[in-house]
Order: sequence, then structure tokens, then C-alpha cells
Amino acid sequence: MNNDLNRRKLLGRATAAAAGLTAVGAAVPGDAEAATARPGHGGEYLLRLFTHPVLGTWRGTVSRSDGEIEQTLLAFHPGGMFTAFTDGFHVAIGRWEDHGDTQVTFGLWQVLPVDLYGRPHRYQGEVRARHEAELAGDTLTTHGVGKGIDLEGNVLLTVDVEIKATRFGLTLPEGE
Repeated sequence: MNNDLNRRKLLGRATAAAAGLTAVGAAVPGDAEAATARPGHGGEYLLRLFTHPVLGTWRGTVSRSDGEIEQTLLAFHPGGMFTAFTDGFHVAIGRWEDHGDTQVTFGLWQVLPVDLYGRPHRYQGEVRARHEAELAGDTLTTHGVGKGIDLEGNVLLTVDVEIKATRFGLTLPEGE
């Protein structure tokens, strides 16, 4: 009976995540079908989206080729969803794809506020980025390209981006 409940929970979460991916698929860069299926991979690929080692939360540093450095929190969710929170109220949403036990690709989208360091009262466009990531235990290193795009769709800025992150969980550090 306990196994049946666990299976039902997993299937329920898988269905909810797939629905969420479909809804988000139109909002993030890339091809919407890639969020739910990979040609030639079938159900085995979908299962990996719920068991991949990248799943979880990561704390890291974003280094851009224009000299900007930011702190970030990344979350890789089961089913292929991705979220990030970076300095200055920057919230990004996207999706990730499995490319083996130690590799993933992820794309993200975020609104670009006029004031990059204050509360986002007005927006001037969006940021889109695509990264290739490599896992080594509890370390995640990514390399990608980010583009700043204005409200009319013009590319304002293109930067190379690197993220170095460490997995974190629920335990607190020792000491005061």
C-alpha cells in the first residue's frame, strides 16, 4: 500500500510538472516540444527529468564578460523547470534539458528593469540566456551567452556568462 501511495505521488507530481512545463514552454527560449519529449529518448528521457543529479538548489557567482559580477541562487526542478534569483531583484524562469549524468543545458528568461539595483517599478526589456553546464559532485560550472533585449525586440547587449555554483540543502553551518 505504501508503494502505491508513493507511485501516485510521483505520477501526480509528474503530471503537474508536465502541465507547468507546457505553460512555461511558450514563455522561454527554445522549442516547446523539447520541454516534454526528446526524439529517440521516449519515457526514459522523461524519467531522467525527475532523477537527474542537477536537481536541487545551488548558490553561486555569475561572472559576465563586461565585468559585472553577481550572486545567484539557482533551482533545477523535477520535470525540467528552472528558476534563478540574482542580485537586484532579478528573477528568471526557464527550463533545463538532460545531456547525461554530468551535463545539462538550460535557458532562462527575465524582465529587465530600468533600475537594475532597485525595486523593479518599470521595465525596459528582457534578458535571455542559454548555458551549457557541467556537474562535478556538488559543484556546477556553466558557460553561456546572455542577451539584453529592449521592448521593441532589439538586442542591446550580448555578454558571455559563467556561473560557478555549489549545491546547498537544509543543513545550517556550524558555529554562532
